[in-house]
Amino acid sequence: MKPKFFIFFLGLFLSPFFLSAQGFESWKDLHIYYKKNNFDPSTITEEQLKYLPILPNLPPDFDELQDVGVKKKLFYLITLPIITEANDLILEDRKMIINIEKKFLRADLNENETNETIRLSKKYKLDYSSIDLKLFKGLKQRINVIPTSLALAQAIVESGWGQSRFALEGNALYGQWTTNEQKGIVPEDRDEDKTHAVLKFDNLKQSAQAYMHNINTHRAYYSFRVVRSIAERVQYTDPISAKVKFLAAYAEIGQKYVDKLELIIESNKLRDFDRFN
Repeated sequence: MKPKFFIFFLGLFLSPFFLSAQGFESWKDLHIYYKKNNFDPSTITEEQLKYLPILPNLPPDFDELQDVGVKKKLFYLITLPIITEANDLILEDRKMIINIEKKFLRADLNENETNETIRLSKKYKLDYSSIDLKLFKGLKQRINVIPTSLALAQAIVESGWGQSRFALEGNALYGQWTTNEQKGIVPEDRDEDKTHAVLKFDNLKQSAQAYMHNINTHRAYYSFRVVRSIAERVQYTDPISAKVKFLAAYAEIGQKYVDKLELIIESNKLRDFDRFN
């Protein structure tokens, strides 16, 4: 093999695209990989974040990892690129709708712009029968990122730091429910009168994207979205706490869930990861 072709294939092997398709059979192998590449969640930069592999699933023995410090580091490095990519996809939609609104304010939309507005309205579950400023306001309120600290905190709580049965068997980082048992995993301790299952996904990326879409579209999180839009214009003393308070609907325990999220964010200094927002 000629040197230039060897270099090409070596670069392909080491690229984030190639690594994103690879899984790790053991958390130990993953730990070694991160150490060899000097990936550390406390110091990782935005540029380094681009080279973190996006894993399709957690190592199957992740629930056997007992060292708390190692478990946290690995979980951060697994979930950070997944959360960032999910937010990047939302930002693409947001940029699109903001640009279309700017055009709408000064001229008629062309067919492509109208179709894109309708597509995004369908995607984010809004009535598009009348394309007007009210619709654009609603779209901008829904099409927005989830703070990294908050997305991490909910993944931690819902997946037990990636060690829950649902996370390992169904790539379910966020414990979303479904009434279709064929699409989920039935909890072992489910009450007899309950019919829900925990939604399972083909990979971890789908789980994060579904979670963000749920927060951005479900009526239960309307107040969260309102506070988020206000926080962009008004400097809150603690914008993350302001948003967390409106996520009580995410779990049956309500306010206790909010308290748990706030404790997770504070005790693990998750706000440090908002540098990637």
